[in-house]
Amino acid sequence: MDKFEEKLSPVLSEITRRWEIPGMAVTIVQNDQVVYTRGFGVQSLDTQIPVTLDSLFCVASVSKVFVAAAVMQLSERGLIDLDAPIIQYLPYFWLGDARSTQITIRQALSHTSGMPDLTDFEYVDLWKHPEVDDGALERYVRGLSGRCLLSNPGEEFHYSNIAYNVLGDVIAKVSGRPFELYMKEQLLLPSGMPESTFLLSQIPSELLAVPHLRAPEMIASPFYPYHRGDAPASSLHTNIQEMGNWMRMCLRRGCLDEREIVRPATFDLMGKPVVKRGWPPFYEEMGLGWNVGHYQGEKTLSHGGFGAGWTDQLVLLPESERGLAILSLDESYSIFRIRQAILDVLYDQEPQIDTVSWAVPICQALAKGGIQAAYTRFEELIKSGMESFWFDEELLITPALHLMIVNKPEMAVDLLKLNLIAFPEYDGTYHYLANAYLQKGEPEKAEEILLKALSIHPDNPETIMLLEVVRNRASGLHSLPA
Repeated sequence: MDKFEEKLSPVLSEITRRWEIPGMAVTIVQNDQVVYTRGFGVQSLDTQIPVTLDSLFCVASVSKVFVAAAVMQLSERGLIDLDAPIIQYLPYFWLGDARSTQITIRQALSHTSGMPDLTDFEYVDLWKHPEVDDGALERYVRGLSGRCLLSNPGEEFHYSNIAYNVLGDVIAKVSGRPFELYMKEQLLLPSGMPESTFLLSQIPSELLAVPHLRAPEMIASPFYPYHRGDAPASSLHTNIQEMGNWMRMCLRRGCLDEREIVRPATFDLMGKPVVKRGWPPFYEEMGLGWNVGHYQGEKTLSHGGFGAGWTDQLVLLPESERGLAILSLDESYSIFRIRQAILDVLYDQEPQIDTVSWAVPICQALAKGGIQAAYTRFEELIKSGMESFWFDEELLITPALHLMIVNKPEMAVDLLKLNLIAFPEYDGTYHYLANAYLQKGEPEKAEEILLKALSIHPDNPETIMLLEVVRNRASGLHSLPA
């Protein structure tokens, strides 16, 4: 038995059990060989179909490295100038801000365009009103005129799904093909990914691994998060075997089995830092599509995907020709425990199960006995010193969002109030609590909670912006997506 199966599989199985992960798949590549590939759990708690090496997962924002590679392909072919403004390729591109005419392709790739991002609640609204026809992506781009830039183009890092959806439309217009078709023919098939697709309609239902929500018990999502206008930023579906082929191609600097997907010099350019992010070890800087960091003194290229009931990780260690990919049906920080266990084995260290999010026992109690049971469980955890749990201000936010997604705003309010007791100065709790009150139809309470947040941190721009939206809603001028 090799070291991966002997050391890693039991630890990953236990992490899966403790975090209540419905299903996931993992692969490791080393020296141009897939050395470990395994599925855990089921594709859906409803169907109980086991995860196999053929199960198709959405990789969420990991999709962006594929889009970036396609843009670089078209640049190599002389069809895209990285330093040309986007409006050269999309004359209708406009964000209601004169500065948007200056945004270049390179800036969109590196998240330095100044373009904003969608909020969680805007995403939920997008998914609940899906558009799946060929015109959805262009309509998405044409609908950006009400947005405002967050900074001058090229000045600052601002992560933006919107920017990558715009790049997807650039790919479509420059190539003269639907975005998904170009990606299939020019990138996925040459990269050894014949079953992978950005089109949900192409996925056999029996292979689809569905997202899950903790609301408060773990359930299969009541709707599938998909909109063709958002396909470039977050809708690649693939299986774990084909992710192994993608990593092999990347670790060979753009080549797979004698096929050149992008030139080595082009791939190197994608991994060259453009702007600082400041989140070590993996997100120190941003390149063209890739996050650039260091682990154990070795350069890393990586990207993650988080949201809608999925969590994904792709990490490359190019200097030692190693890489890992994780596709999970649990939207939580469990992905970081899984990633660390894999890295431990890669660096000949003993993998650890480590602590579990305190959200797991809190949500278990909430499901069984309501909010009073959750408060009682919280008191028990505090008395025990939280030694066996990962206690962090952000960990209850995701299940609270999931409760809002399944139309349980009252329970979300209760859960967020518990988070305020644990972390009274965390702005994020106030923001989500305000949205929960809005979903309940109580804008006055939403305003009250935001004013309290401003009394703690008076200069938080997100709080100020949300307060304006809440007041407009109370006046009947604006409504947040539910």
